[in-house]
Amino acid sequence: MPTLDHSIPLAPFRTLTRTAASLPELADLDLAIRQSLASLSLPPKRLARRRIAITAGSRGIASFKEIVRAICQWLCDQGAQPFVIPAMGSHGGATAEGQRCILEEYGVSEGFIGARILSSMETVCVGETPNGFQVFMDRHAWEADGVLVMNRVKPHTDFTGKIESGRLKMMAVGLGKRQGAEEVHRWARKYGYETTIRAISERILASGKILCGLAVVENEMHRICQARAARPEELIAQEEETLALARRLVPRLPFSQVQLLIVDEMGKNISGTGMDTKVIGRGVELPSGEAPTIDLIYVRDLTPESGGNAVGMGNADLIHEHFYRKVDLERTYINAQTSLKPGSVRLPMYLPSDRAALNFALGSLGSPDPQKQRVAWIHNTLNLNRIAISEPLTSEAANLPRWELSPETFQPRFDAEGNLVTGPA
Repeated sequence: MPTLDHSIPLAPFRTLTRTAASLPELADLDLAIRQSLASLSLPPKRLARRRIAITAGSRGIASFKEIVRAICQWLCDQGAQPFVIPAMGSHGGATAEGQRCILEEYGVSEGFIGARILSSMETVCVGETPNGFQVFMDRHAWEADGVLVMNRVKPHTDFTGKIESGRLKMMAVGLGKRQGAEEVHRWARKYGYETTIRAISERILASGKILCGLAVVENEMHRICQARAARPEELIAQEEETLALARRLVPRLPFSQVQLLIVDEMGKNISGTGMDTKVIGRGVELPSGEAPTIDLIYVRDLTPESGGNAVGMGNADLIHEHFYRKVDLERTYINAQTSLKPGSVRLPMYLPSDRAALNFALGSLGSPDPQKQRVAWIHNTLNLNRIAISEPLTSEAANLPRWELSPETFQPRFDAEGNLVTGPA
């Protein structure tokens, strides 16, 4: 691979650390979930001896396995017979075993949650919307006596609206498996994501199959700070209200302009697009000032949990060769074909080492002197509690509320192969 013949000096860094979140973590997550579900006063006849399916998605939700277990245990206490279904569209290579493996990687095992996991890609068409969208549901969920829809509510990486990522999307995309996901993405190209998701989820709600929904919200430090349950008739209004809260808690890069963003890893467990588009300001339209302008993005690795699915790599400019060697094009292309986003899987230039990649990046930026380099270095776009920043960015960071800037600097070090041995965290 091409490299520069000389090393361009890299600026020293200081560490910017978030010291507090806007909302505190729930002190007792299990109790909060139980109380939220109990507050619905669901009819006992809808619970006792009833088979209830619980949705479990493919995102890296904080305390995910504990949330699923708490729901299962609460349902068991009501005399129900809960089971968990992977509700993740086409993820996991669009196979039943692949989706079960994703849950197991998150620690969601039958032994831990105390309930069965039923994984299948088979769906049932439960009807269509007034504008002709077909509505699909996982067969196990459809054959259950009820479905408890659980998901984290947060801004989506592909669109902006009054509802984005949450329980409605879980019903439309996750529960629909590959067929449902393809239907959503196909019609969203014409009508928009919010319109499509609303229409399909409303049809599912009208089926009477949804028992209730549980939403969780994470704070800036990725701790669960809210757990909210709703009956089907209240779910849409609660979803809109919860998204408004979640939007205020999304971690951001607190800078206006960055020349080079170094990202240690991206992957499907971090974001549906590998890197959160609303953090990096690429791949989605955003209001002015919501994300920094970033000239170049270099990604060093692909997470093991992605299973080779590198969708979203098209938002990077450079990647490490280690990343490139992990890409499973079949899985990646399945995801891109489902979402109808060919640009998301464009292959960035890859280089054999961190040193080679950083040389190339800085050279393409005009070889700025270290004291003029505006460089930010993060572990991933989900974990922004610690950010390494070069000196020109420290003036913007010095007075940020709930952030602390280290007084000492560190100089990145490389091993004999030219790869970084220090990091932002």
